[in-house]
Amino acid sequence: MTWLSSLKKAIALNNGCVLLTVIETKGSTPCSVGDKIVYSDKQLTFGSIGGGNLEFQALTLAQDLLGKDTNSTHLERYPLGATLGQCCGGYVKVMFESFVNNSTKLRKKNSWLESVSDLIEKQQDFVVATIIDNQTDKRNSGKKFVYTANQDSSPSSDSGLTSKISAGAYNLLSENDSPTIVQYQSTSESLIEVCYEKVNNSELQSVAIFGAGHISRALMPILIKLPIRIYWIDDRAQQFEQYPGDTSQINIICDDFISGLADLPDEIYCLVITYSHQMDFDICEKIISRNSFSYLGMIGSRIKGNKFRDRLLQKGYPKETVDKFICPIGAKQKFLKSPTAIAVTIAMDLLNFLEDKKQSMAL
Repeated sequence: MTWLSSLKKAIALNNGCVLLTVIETKGSTPCSVGDKIVYSDKQLTFGSIGGGNLEFQALTLAQDLLGKDTNSTHLERYPLGATLGQCCGGYVKVMFESFVNNSTKLRKKNSWLESVSDLIEKQQDFVVATIIDNQTDKRNSGKKFVYTANQDSSPSSDSGLTSKISAGAYNLLSENDSPTIVQYQSTSESLIEVCYEKVNNSELQSVAIFGAGHISRALMPILIKLPIRIYWIDDRAQQFEQYPGDTSQINIICDDFISGLADLPDEIYCLVITYSHQMDFDICEKIISRNSFSYLGMIGSRIKGNKFRDRLLQKGYPKETVDKFICPIGAKQKFLKSPTAIAVTIAMDLLNFLEDKKQSMAL
């Protein structure tokens, strides 16, 4: 979750920053609910909400917020018609959270930022509740609370409001919708808007990449931007050292390939891209024998794929399981055969898989 890394870096450097989150969409839009931007030091440091005039207007507002003396949290609605000169026809609602002072609070161990970091590391599901700025109840404006199924962090001084927000968070933990806006009445009789965001770490698709060669290293910058949990496996430590990108969100396993399989979760998406023909087969056979994968793909020729399938069938593995093994992976290009080009086609297969999975879950 690199938005978090970007936000924490800005705060650690004491740079003012704004976190933008798409919390509602309707009709045809260039972005999805949950998309985020981190804007700091007059530049976008992470993410996108679809580009175009929508993003331009949103970043203009973010820059204005950086010029103010106080933090703020508010919603902005953008119709995607004649007003913005975009033909999508829907609308996007964005939550803006500016952090221009008191950043020391966010660097403490008990801050919401550290709570979120800890939960992501532990791969737990959680809900973040944010109180939208309210002129009649400034004492709670902008506060953020983090909830899991077992605990919460709720520093609000309004115990009645706290219980209402908690109840809403616990309800959301058992549902699929996120984010969502709910109105509550505080003890001062003012209406409070709360934005709930749910993070489903347990539902993230696990992806294992076997091999840390040039194609895998070209693939990794794409994968780390997707909503997946990555396991990168190779028995050569120096291969990982050649990767110049951020590895903070990657589970690196430097071990024998077969041993590295032992602790991988069920229903994992497997990409086999190693340096050895025999190693490729050994890995594929082990995955086939477990038969707990959601996808098994290997880089190589059609001939190589057919030979592997024949060997697996001769060893007695069920045909319906062997038929799930895909080789070659990615679309074959006639001229563009660079590691980057190959990585893009492999990533497209994964994107299609994730989209199909998302649509089936929505039915």
